[in-house]
Amino acid sequence: MNTPNDVQRRLASELDQLSPGSLPLSPYSIVALRRVTDAAAYYLDIYRLALEKVLEITGCSPQEITVVDYGGGHGLLSVFAKRLGFFKVIYVDNNADALQTVQLLSQRLGDAPDVMLQGDAETLRDWCQQHDVKPQALMAMDVIEHVYVLDEFFASLHAISPRMAMVFTTASTPFNNRVIRRLHGAMMADELGHDGKKGFRQMRREYIQQLYPDMPHKQLDYWAENTRGLTYKDIQRAVEAQSPNLLRDAYNTCDPETGSWTERILPIDDYRQILAPYGFDLQVFPGRYNDHRRGPKEWVSRCYNRIIDAAGMNQPAKRRERRRFRKALRVAPFLYLIVTGHEY
Repeated sequence: MNTPNDVQRRLASELDQLSPGSLPLSPYSIVALRRVTDAAAYYLDIYRLALEKVLEITGCSPQEITVVDYGGGHGLLSVFAKRLGFFKVIYVDNNADALQTVQLLSQRLGDAPDVMLQGDAETLRDWCQQHDVKPQALMAMDVIEHVYVLDEFFASLHAISPRMAMVFTTASTPFNNRVIRRLHGAMMADELGHDGKKGFRQMRREYIQQLYPDMPHKQLDYWAENTRGLTYKDIQRAVEAQSPNLLRDAYNTCDPETGSWTERILPIDDYRQILAPYGFDLQVFPGRYNDHRRGPKEWVSRCYNRIIDAAGMNQPAKRRERRRFRKALRVAPFLYLIVTGHEY
């Protein structure tokens, strides 16, 4: 009988042989897929730990679980879940290119999600209600930091099932100062423009100028600055209501056309406040570094991972354990956010 580790090793080997550049995909999709396949063993480690957490929370076997793979961009988690014997896998993504990637990757690997939906959490909610499906779990890898309005997102998921266990990963950690500095640089680049690409601030300013051609430049600058974090529709509402969007964070910014945030960093208490009205609890755990690499990076990763492994994947009880846990969070490259209903 194949163990989960056997399944993981076999899939990692297949991904090592995969050439994303040979697939008929957009350049962006090829780069995104190659980033994962070049470190397949590492990403499969992350997915396996997340799936194990789902089994632990629900107390179910894989054969009893319908799981949602939300917005992964490539469907590798879906393929892995199917090979581990999960009953049904639903893939959801707003990006048509991502769905094409999932289809092609599934064809190459021979396993595919049972259902593929193009859309967002509302799309998933409507489909589940129409088909009387209540997934036991939802997993979203590196997605939550991009969601435009988290209140609406979790309202839709709660409507699907208040008992649905959710596992998110995010590299937008508020604990690791080195990661924060790197992400702030990415946010500033998107906000101000880079490599010949128009910045979000300029996009907002031009949009407001189209709405109000006679607005003085000083006011245009004011509203361009104080509608950061809004889509075009919400920018218009803000200017009409003379209600500036005063973000607490000096760096968080989103694409005004799509609403996708640039790796938004939120304090954990903010997540808890958003989740509380829906009866969801939140636990946070440190993610590990890639120790499958060779050379100096492997040694550094193993040193950090010893700190992270010492903290474990359970909430600490004793004071000494809590100190160790906080240290692990400060060095972790990403976080697991585990969301559950009060029933669990």
